[in-house]
Amino acid sequence: MSKLIVRNGTVFDPMNKIEGEKKDILIENGVIVEKFSNQSEIQEIDANNKTIIPAAIDMHSHIASQELNWVRLLGSNDKLFQDNWKGLTLRNIAKQYINNGYTFVLDANIFPTMVKHAIFNLNNLPAIDSGFLLNVSNLWPLELEFQKGMVKQASTFLSNLLSISKGFGIKVYNPFESESWNYQKIREDLNQGGRLYNFKPIDIYENLTKYVENLGLPHSIHAHVEGYENSNGQKNLMTVLNKIKSLGLQSNPSTNYTRSQIFHLAHASSYNIDGNNTELIQFFNDNVNFDLDLGFIAFDSVNPLMTNDRILINSLQKSNHDYKIIRAAAELEGDTYSTIRKFDKNNKIHRNLWKNALELALSIKNKWQIQLTCNFPNYSKISNIPKIATWLMSQKARDEFSTGFNIESFNNSITFNEFVIISRSSPAKSLGIGKHKGNLEGGADGDLNILNLNPAKLDFEKNHQVLEKELANIEYVIKGGKIIKNGDKIDLNSNGKIFWASGKAEEEEDKFVLSKKRDFYRKYYSIFYDTLKVSENEDLFRKIK
Repeated sequence: MSKLIVRNGTVFDPMNKIEGEKKDILIENGVIVEKFSNQSEIQEIDANNKTIIPAAIDMHSHIASQELNWVRLLGSNDKLFQDNWKGLTLRNIAKQYINNGYTFVLDANIFPTMVKHAIFNLNNLPAIDSGFLLNVSNLWPLELEFQKGMVKQASTFLSNLLSISKGFGIKVYNPFESESWNYQKIREDLNQGGRLYNFKPIDIYENLTKYVENLGLPHSIHAHVEGYENSNGQKNLMTVLNKIKSLGLQSNPSTNYTRSQIFHLAHASSYNIDGNNTELIQFFNDNVNFDLDLGFIAFDSVNPLMTNDRILINSLQKSNHDYKIIRAAAELEGDTYSTIRKFDKNNKIHRNLWKNALELALSIKNKWQIQLTCNFPNYSKISNIPKIATWLMSQKARDEFSTGFNIESFNNSITFNEFVIISRSSPAKSLGIGKHKGNLEGGADGDLNILNLNPAKLDFEKNHQVLEKELANIEYVIKGGKIIKNGDKIDLNSNGKIFWASGKAEEEEDKFVLSKKRDFYRKYYSIFYDTLKVSENEDLFRKIK
């Protein structure tokens, strides 16, 4: 039996309303326990004068898709890219995450036909747990359900699709905006119908939200609103949010560990390119059943870009874009684009994106509606998280960084406990995995960080360099009771689990609906539906109910 006790640490566990209490953490067989089954062979760590927090969770990344290979290809002979990203290998990605205290990462955008590629990557991602969201926004087999609002039938199909593909949840992303559906035209309005289908894009945001709620999936619908980093995105954003609000849906969380939201907004910093977040902040302060991840940029020397957003790609092409773009399309599922780009501190829009993430984090009152992300690797390296933390907790740190930005300064900051909420507890709750991750009570996974830091004795406003240094040098990262980082030593000789979920569908609908879908694939697709079924060893996966 594997047993570990972390003694005398100062614990921050917001999920269980523990803020700075002296406490021991006991882990047996990978799970936190109240007491050990026996007193033999117990490994001990003395955390006196140190801080214990849950391990970090990234709920919006791009680490497993085919597009990542194309970015690697584009950057293979680029010295700046290689120096900054070390080839973007899975091993180096895992190191970055573990160095910064993470033990779970979610890839936020995988097409159904690309699932096996994603699972291959996640299975070869060392040490940390993972999952992925299925992008079904352009999925032609759902045309009838989208058109007629057939919630039960669509839910049955999506539940089965998640089950056979081992997806964790559903992503909505520029619905039916692929070039093949729109005769290469860019639409200007989400209420504008297409020439090949009898519904509007806004209907897809509405319907997919209903399907996810009907299934009761752990995570809500996860939404990318089209036109991000573009003036279209600002208008589209409020159109979508107000439409979903009008549905009157409620999540009704069953426990403190399950989600409260019915709608998750991805990389929320990217929509209001004029820097005016007043309406967005007011909306979230008025509607606690919506949440968002921040999407911080950190002005790396160069960044990969993997997207399905044609509006963004067209905008890049009209600018002086220095890098090639790889375009591709997944049959009946949508377009993908991969390239490399640079964020520029002299670019007003880029400065506003940086400011937007800060303003949202500081101005939305309920920090449980916020999750810390950097749209990795599109917006920032994970290794920038310690610096981002100082921006959130110290006005001095953000003012020093933003010298010359000509943007307003914010005089409020978040507390250390709130930092733990947005980087650990809130992502776990939003994903519906709070029973397992993001908390330190009995029954949770034994995933935690030990920091050589005492928040009660440190003024983060004045000493933000100390905070950054300690977050960049987390002393221990423990996953499932196993030490995977101790000082400078990182253990990559293990594999995490791939989390998946299917929700609860109407069983009486199952056979009829699935037979119709199999017929559709057989008639109109170049593959059969059943070829989407993942055949890897079940030990690789962990089902979340």
